[in-house]
Amino acid sequence: MVLLSLLLGYSIVAGAVWVRLVAIGPSHAELQINDMTRTMRPGQDSPEGVRLISISGGYAEIQANGNMHRLRLGERIAPMLALRADGRGHYTTELAINGRSTVAIVDTGASGISMSRTEADRLGIAYRDAGRIPTRTAAGESSAYLVKLDSVQAGSIHLRDVEATISVLADSPAIVLLGMSFLRRVEMVKDGDRLMLIQSR
Repeated sequence: MVLLSLLLGYSIVAGAVWVRLVAIGPSHAELQINDMTRTMRPGQDSPEGVRLISISGGYAEIQANGNMHRLRLGERIAPMLALRADGRGHYTTELAINGRSTVAIVDTGASGISMSRTEADRLGIAYRDAGRIPTRTAAGESSAYLVKLDSVQAGSIHLRDVEATISVLADSPAIVLLGMSFLRRVEMVKDGDRLMLIQSR
């Protein structure tokens, strides 16, 4: 089954810039790259690091950040992350939080990114002077520090100023929860056991 993202006009590729093929001619192509529209000829590079390789049969072959992509008219490349569910139906992914690596589980029931204070200490997150909010855990009532993360990266998706909670508990949650403060800023496309997160403009 073809992923539903194709119906949204997305090519199944990852990139660090948004690129859309808006027009194509015999000797040039018009690409929307981030917020700029550029007319390019084969062999030409854009200031954003996108190269038009060739034009053939209604397709434009481009190179963006070292990756080759073949686009039809109207198709686009967007920063994205493709995940496959594990045996329990969970989606886990590597994250870079403020440049440091961790592993998280996608949790649409969590209002934000959530982690234990032990994990926050490991990641070097400053939270002890932040305000605290009440929370509910499996063990009962608790509280957490409310912070803003400067940078969160998953795959080629890169978001800034993402809200997170740091539990006062040392070991709960056991894994970082990738919640709605991140997920509401991406498109979520599900097909069977596959989940695609596509960074919104």
